Amino acid sequence: MFDRRVFEIATKHRITTGHLVAVDDQFREGRLLGSAGVLVETLLDRGTDDDVAEAEAVIERWAAAPADEGLVIRDIWLRRLRALLACARGDEAAYRDYRDHYRAMATSLGFEGHKAWAEAMP
Repeated sequence: MFDRRVFEIATKHRITTGHLVAVDDQFREGRLLGSAGVLVETLLDRGTDDDVAEAEAVIERWAAAPADEGLVIRDIWLRRLRALLACARGDEAAYRDYRDHYRAMATSLGFEGHKAWAEAMP
């Protein structure tokens, strides 16, 4: 069964059922990969106050979900998404801090895709 909040977000933004299933499964399993990241980025791109609040709720729900210790993929995604959230809110200091930590982590781990995304962030 879908988490009600994820379902409401998807309905509001016409996100597909397949996307919903992937996001809901990832939350229940305590992991975040591309689907939830795409959901957050879609909400932030739309940019209304409600969308930004929904994006924050998705980020915080995932951050609070149980996960294995040392799960770096989760940490790097959270840094990216929090940087994007800070940018959407116009919080330049928080944005720079999250962005710089995201860049450093991507570089230290050698995650080429994240390195490219991080370098593209102004």
